[in-house]
Amino acid sequence: MQLRKPFIALNTFILSSFLAAQPVGAQTKSWSGVCVASDQGVVGNGDVATIQGLQCLIANVFSIFLTLIGLAGFVMLIYGAFRYLISGGSTDAPGKAKNAITYAVYGLILALSAWFILNIIAEFTGVKSILNFAIPSSDTGL
Repeated sequence: MQLRKPFIALNTFILSSFLAAQPVGAQTKSWSGVCVASDQGVVGNGDVATIQGLQCLIANVFSIFLTLIGLAGFVMLIYGAFRYLISGGSTDAPGKAKNAITYAVYGLILALSAWFILNIIAEFTGVKSILNFAIPSSDTGL
């Protein structure tokens, strides 16, 4: 098993890069409005997180979700291509590698189509709020 050492080295590199990531890298926009409150409970002018902070947290996660889907699709394409290259004389391995590549392309197309369709609907109808995640609260009357 000569291929085992490069895979171990690659996995070690990937895991160490995840451990070295800065925790603020996922926050794409600052929290304001209903997500924070002052010490006196006044919404929108402080730095204490409220229960509506989940809205900001989930919105930040959704904003980087498309990037993660693209990265996962790219990794699966590389994985499928590598498996196809090392399939050798096996009869089953090329088929499994082609399936991995096919499903990676299908996943990328599905994710990009969902993003594209939402943006088209928002553009044609003028309802831009479907692109923003918000938890309704009793304060805003939503």
